[in-house]
Amino acid sequence: MEEPVREPDMQLPASSSGLVFQETRQPVHHAEVRWYQRQDLWAWLYGMVFIGGLIGAIFGLGTYRGWYAPSGYAYNDTNTTRERFLPEPFAPEEGVKGRYGRDASARWYFWKLRPELVTSWTRLFVWTCYTVHQLLAWWLMYLAQVNKQARKGKKYSPIMSKYNWAAVAVHTFFHLLHLAQTHLTYDATAQDVTIGSSQGSVIVALLVVLVVEFRDRGVFFGWPSAGSTGKAGKAVRSWLNESVHLVRKYHGYVIMWAAVYTFWYHPMENTLGHVLGFFHTWILMLQGSLLYTDLHLNRYWRFLLEVWVTLHGGLVAYQTGGPAQMGTKLWPMFTFGFVGLIVLTQLFGLPFWKHLPAWTRVFPSLVYLAVTLYMYSWLPDEYGRPWTRLWEPVVIPANQYGFALYICGLVTFGLYVERKLTNGSTKNILSNFGRAAYVCGFLCMYLIKIIISWAFQYFDIHIPGTAMMIVHESIFIVFAVAAAFFVRRVVEANTQKAHAEPKEKHEIPGMVIPDTYGSIPVSLENGKVKESVLT
Repeated sequence: MEEPVREPDMQLPASSSGLVFQETRQPVHHAEVRWYQRQDLWAWLYGMVFIGGLIGAIFGLGTYRGWYAPSGYAYNDTNTTRERFLPEPFAPEEGVKGRYGRDASARWYFWKLRPELVTSWTRLFVWTCYTVHQLLAWWLMYLAQVNKQARKGKKYSPIMSKYNWAAVAVHTFFHLLHLAQTHLTYDATAQDVTIGSSQGSVIVALLVVLVVEFRDRGVFFGWPSAGSTGKAGKAVRSWLNESVHLVRKYHGYVIMWAAVYTFWYHPMENTLGHVLGFFHTWILMLQGSLLYTDLHLNRYWRFLLEVWVTLHGGLVAYQTGGPAQMGTKLWPMFTFGFVGLIVLTQLFGLPFWKHLPAWTRVFPSLVYLAVTLYMYSWLPDEYGRPWTRLWEPVVIPANQYGFALYICGLVTFGLYVERKLTNGSTKNILSNFGRAAYVCGFLCMYLIKIIISWAFQYFDIHIPGTAMMIVHESIFIVFAVAAAFFVRRVVEANTQKAHAEPKEKHEIPGMVIPDTYGSIPVSLENGKVKESVLT
């Protein structure tokens, strides 16, 4: 909400002297915008109401149709489950694709139609929905980024742009479409790609967030912070600075892919695990829709986005864990692993920690350690022994920190290669053909990831469930980093072009354009030339 700018008292004609007159506008002060005037807040509130209503519709429609399939262990509880699905392959079925070999039940996704119910139409419909949703989400994000970077002034505000509103509308439409599609054709993309690809895509999104947040909260207990004076802290931040900057600028494309891809992997089944997952993908899409708004930066909102996987992952592991090890086979590793990340790293992005002494940051970890030791003192292994599973809480943090470093290493290598290929030039003016080529390159990187996921499913690669997820992570990261370099070229080329072109009728193009007159920026404040600019 800008204050009105008065017309200049006099008009000075532009001439070959290259004077460029720029009206000085008063910046928007956020203190002047009351909470009920914040468009980003209303969009967020709408998002929370919408997803609440959608979850109610998922449970309501599922219950109306007699659906009850919380896991493969409840296969015989209802006729609707037996009519729709095959049983979990707890007993391997030799020679049947996807239903034999090591850890077949972990590789098999339970909520997909029996083979005789699958048609080319059911497959084509859901993949068309996914593709259109994905492309629209990326396109709106790209337009928002290019238009924002082409403008000067404050980057974030409480005002929603037309691209923000359009993104909210697109995600709303496709959520309603997915609900209708579930009750018409049912199958999501799980028929064609592995469960490891869905899990791996979400983990990659969380890894990217871990890198994005490094600048403000470091790695462990807020270290290394921007104010770190030790050699180790300075060295770490110096080495990671360039790669973190690139990831921060283009992280939205990766996260949006992970959210939309996972969203269309699952049908809208009326189980607690499914709706918690759909809540997570929705809030990730909502965060992408709030791009360049103040709410996009809210620390507590971002904390929720990052840690929701703790509740969702732990509950799904409990829901599908079955009777093995007294029902404790999976959920402790997911629950205590993700909580470990919270108390070591994620918690310290919250603003209140800056007002507390540094030594207080160890207290959450001490509480976590005490609870973890107590729980593992009685959680049994497959032989009924306690204490033998203490390695489990280490797995997820080690995976996250290791792969976050892997991302930074790949980005650093990519930047090195880019400098070699461009001889260090920062100019990035692309022809229409060049722009189209980079866009195709970006899309191909994600298409390759989907083809790899399809190949693992089609050829029934026998890799155990957790290992399959890690394999997908390592592959997805490589192509996601490559895609970031492609989209970077397109975004920066358009931004440089926008800065080079005249924006006002009286402006003479500047020296960034060869063979034109030079430009001297002259500011008009309240219609009068600022003498300090001329002298």
